Amino acid sequence: MKKRHGRLAVLLAAIVLVTATPLALHAASKTNSKAIVTNNIHDNDYSARKRVANSYVVDNLNGTFSRVENMGDIVLIETYNNYLTLLGQQFIAMEMPVFGGFWGGASYNYVLFGQDNTGRDPGREVMRLVRYTKDWKRLGSTSLYGCNTAIPFYGCNTDFSEYGDTVFVRTGHMTYDGQQAILTFSARNSDHALLQVQSDVTGRSYGAYADSAATFIEASDGAVTAVDHCLGDPHAVVATRYNAPGNGNFISWCNTADALALPGAYGTNTPGTSIGGYEVSAQYRLVFGVTTPYDGSSPNRNIFIASVPKNSDRTEDVRIAYATGYAYGDLPSATTPYVVKLNNDQFVVVWENRNGYAETETINYVFVNGSGQLTSQIYTMSGCLSDCQPILFNGKIVWYTTNGAKCTVYSFSAVNSGVAPSREARNAIVNRGTDYSKVYDYAYYINRYPDMRVLYGKDPAGALQHFVQHGMSEGRQGSENFDPIAYKNNYADLRRAYGDDWRQYYIHFMNFGYDEGRNARW
Repeated sequence: MKKRHGRLAVLLAAIVLVTATPLALHAASKTNSKAIVTNNIHDNDYSARKRVANSYVVDNLNGTFSRVENMGDIVLIETYNNYLTLLGQQFIAMEMPVFGGFWGGASYNYVLFGQDNTGRDPGREVMRLVRYTKDWKRLGSTSLYGCNTAIPFYGCNTDFSEYGDTVFVRTGHMTYDGQQAILTFSARNSDHALLQVQSDVTGRSYGAYADSAATFIEASDGAVTAVDHCLGDPHAVVATRYNAPGNGNFISWCNTADALALPGAYGTNTPGTSIGGYEVSAQYRLVFGVTTPYDGSSPNRNIFIASVPKNSDRTEDVRIAYATGYAYGDLPSATTPYVVKLNNDQFVVVWENRNGYAETETINYVFVNGSGQLTSQIYTMSGCLSDCQPILFNGKIVWYTTNGAKCTVYSFSAVNSGVAPSREARNAIVNRGTDYSKVYDYAYYINRYPDMRVLYGKDPAGALQHFVQHGMSEGRQGSENFDPIAYKNNYADLRRAYGDDWRQYYIHFMNFGYDEGRNARW
């Protein structure tokens, strides 16, 4: 954990604005004599457990944006205009010793504070959600007492959402019996009333999972949904849909689907999986993350997007697509991604590249539609990420990094140029006019089979040709969403018709089974 510097560490610093377009890079710099010394560079990536972020950017909805950062003993707010001119700097007090997160809502700013309760005192205040106006006038607070919490904000991050007059908060904590788990609560903004709390470890029944490495919550469309990266039981990335309207009531029986199963033992994260974001489109729930091949044959991490229909709780309805196909021996490997919602049917995914433990100082981003499909090529710009979640501001994606006395604000255009994925990427699913996307994904194919990585790690068209000419007949699995063995075992009529002719199972699913809703997974 990098040390946070307090208000006395004010030094002359360079504030650099870096912007990017798909075709060219543009840079400018501006000096700010009131900058604060911190270090958040590369803090976006995690290998086991996400943690509460210290750095944030918020759109003030008046043509300005603010940098909000936990300094350890105070919270810093610096406000800038679109040209990076510093308009003002202020501090708010740490009302409790532990910082639990910040969020800029539609009408209010929220800061979450907490304190330890190792004595297990049910009357001790363990968390306090403080509301402010958009110009940082304190309005009031909501307090949680006891709540089975020995240590607040323990073991993962904090996430916020809102619907109408209600704000929802999902975070980690250590329970009285020493278990890391998820705590969720909702509160009413108009009178600061605490509505509901779920602080017991109840597993799938109520979505309060133990041993969760990351958590996200979403309620903006009136339904309360969540995603958790669970290292315990269930051992999976779990998408939860609560059977309740978005009126503050989330403690009811819920339904879950495994967005990504995790192999390995209880409490482990063997594939190097991490989750960077969760969003809801008009028709789907979307999980954005990074993972390595399950067989451990490559250290390279690839960006995946898992999508499940909004009203489905069936794991077999989850569809997984890969945005990258970094093979063994290739220079880059992806870090934990961020996702920014542009509208109900468009998102942008942002990540860094890394070569082993070395930073490549390269940022990648790609546009994705509401079903999780890529709608642009992958763009590249020089720079770094931090623990600051990028935001949409004045038509640009904006975030910042700090490295000692240097603060750098990055941005790129949030407008998708409409350029389709490259012809090479298109050739990775289409062969001689036939679209194999229902049964084949290039990144999955080369990551699953070491011989394919060696032969076709940089040849998408060659990999697809091998799949069509040989892989299908051999029964090789070309996609997370289609397992030929499962498809055969699930349907007696297909076994009678095709026997051990593996190729026919692929053809049947592409032509008929997919549209019929047949299950091609275990």
